[in-house]
Amino acid sequence: MGKKVYAIKEGFDSEANIKIENKIVNTWAECLKYVKGVKGAKYKSFEDINEAKRFLEEGSKLLKMGVDEYPKDCLHIYVDGSYNISTEKYSYGLVAVRNNVVEYIDSASAEDTSKSNIRQIAGELEAAVKGVEYALSKKDKRVVIFHDYEGIAHHATGFWERREESSIKYFNRMNELMKLGIEVIFVKVDSHTGEFFNELADEKCKEKLAIASDRVVDKWLAKNILYVSNEKVRIEILSITNNKEENIVVVGNQKITSNESKKDEIESNIPEEINRILNKLSKEKQLRILEIVKEISAE
Repeated sequence: MGKKVYAIKEGFDSEANIKIENKIVNTWAECLKYVKGVKGAKYKSFEDINEAKRFLEEGSKLLKMGVDEYPKDCLHIYVDGSYNISTEKYSYGLVAVRNNVVEYIDSASAEDTSKSNIRQIAGELEAAVKGVEYALSKKDKRVVIFHDYEGIAHHATGFWERREESSIKYFNRMNELMKLGIEVIFVKVDSHTGEFFNELADEKCKEKLAIASDRVVDKWLAKNILYVSNEKVRIEILSITNNKEENIVVVGNQKITSNESKKDEIESNIPEEINRILNKLSKEKQLRILEIVKEISAE
């Protein structure tokens, strides 16, 4: 076994009163000097100095929505977690989106049996694992996981030291899944900033724990059309909205771009739209329209 080196991504030198970044030291005592008691310290031991250098160069890179580029032409999964202090239960939620169509939603709650106080983090870790499992079940070779807890990425890649049972299990399971031939790309999303799919995952978490939400999904649907792949997904979303049936449209897996308007939805559902309009008209107007339709069909 070779001599260990310690790579410190983030630490602090209290004697010099300066922040330590990207530093490699040769002893645990020296490493401890820069990381002990330092909130957010990031470090790891290696037996190969080249691996330590790669850790410092690449290990901490975290893509951010709205800042960095990431694949748009693959499955996107948004994950979140919640915790109810009164019931001591946590929940997870995930929303799978392909070509701007929601194709899958999953959420559930469970008792927090962990000895450490990880609370909603347990749900987020579980959601990420289930998200990758879903992607594999669909035979995807690449998936983007959107998350607001940095540990979703850093525990999976091994950048963060694994000191708790939850992070150890998460690292092991995620790496088992990634070895099955899927590329997992992690993208950080700032929580509660209005990103619709992230808010949808958050509200499904809260629903499972009977926690009140800001109803961002309901407000968004009041002004926008949401496309889903099947009736089951539609029902999942309707459960957290108030009378927004007409704005959740089942379209299958066809590609819908974000620039398409409600007019496009109407054109793809002409019979339903005609019936909706007719039902709002008086009998007199309905008869007038019937005569017009007869004239057109006779041409």
